[in-house]
Amino acid sequence: MEWLEIVFWNNSIKDYLIFVGLLMGAWVFALIIGRILRRYVIKRAQDTKSKLDDLLAGVGVKPLAMIVFLAGLHVAVKALTIPEWLANVVWPAFIVAWTILGALSVVRLLNGLLVHYIQRYAESSQEGLYIQMTGMLRSAIGLTVWIIAGLFLIANLGFDVSSLLAGLGLGGIALAMASKDTLSNIFGSFTILVNGPFRIGESVTYKGHSGTVEAIGLRDTRIRTWNGNLVTIPNSLAPTSVVENISRRPRFRVKFNLEIVYDTSTAKIERAKELINEAVQAEEGTGEKVNVHFVGFGESALELQVIYYIEDSSRILDGQHGVNRRIKESFAKEGIQMAYKTVTVKQS
Repeated sequence: MEWLEIVFWNNSIKDYLIFVGLLMGAWVFALIIGRILRRYVIKRAQDTKSKLDDLLAGVGVKPLAMIVFLAGLHVAVKALTIPEWLANVVWPAFIVAWTILGALSVVRLLNGLLVHYIQRYAESSQEGLYIQMTGMLRSAIGLTVWIIAGLFLIANLGFDVSSLLAGLGLGGIALAMASKDTLSNIFGSFTILVNGPFRIGESVTYKGHSGTVEAIGLRDTRIRTWNGNLVTIPNSLAPTSVVENISRRPRFRVKFNLEIVYDTSTAKIERAKELINEAVQAEEGTGEKVNVHFVGFGESALELQVIYYIEDSSRILDGQHGVNRRIKESFAKEGIQMAYKTVTVKQS
């Protein structure tokens, strides 16, 4: 087969066939590795009680298959004789590819371990804290890994990393001054994380804005106000700001005056007190303590002061609606008449 020895661009047809064979073999081998991992390794990991092996198996499938293919491609290219100008492009490209693949694999693995261990902690903590910590730490992990990968790549491409770091050191003061606000925001975000004045999903009043906390990032906190607007507040304000956390109050106090007509007998006043107690106790989410007192003589009615508590903060309006409806219905059945405002018109 003399035709196999025919040379094009410093390589014989045989060399090109070997290149194609190695490349196809690497592709097929990568597919086989991925399928074996999915079918056997991940399945066996799912049968165990530990979730850590599930995580490692799931995280490692795609990166390992890509590493196999890239290694095969590297070997295939080495089987060819390539000109110097092309080698100066191809081999640095491999360095870039290996670095990116390595960084992606490390970030994927560390993020998976982070979610695994923080989720275990969150089983006995608040879900908002878990979400908050995960988002912030994933950003920090990604930034750190990519900085290290960038320095590794620069060093392997032949640049002097030490002189680069020295240059960054000389400009460090200027950079610190320019990024003062950014550093303040990062410090504020960790203040929120550690002190925990609020979590994602909680209702707060913060810097004059009342609403629900939607996101807490490294730079700012986003609050959805009651009227639907999205407010972004820099985290640098957190250490010195007063935050009213509405969601963390143990219960909500309801206080109002109920007026009944003047000709109501004392017996019916006592009966009204009983009916109000029953209405509050019958409503879901209300506390056991109910205070009803005959507190005064108004201009046109007798005044009963009612104080009770709603334990479930998510049912404040529903609770008041249910209690008021029951009071209205029970008063109507017992013949206890509520008063209404009267207006006296003077005639000249």
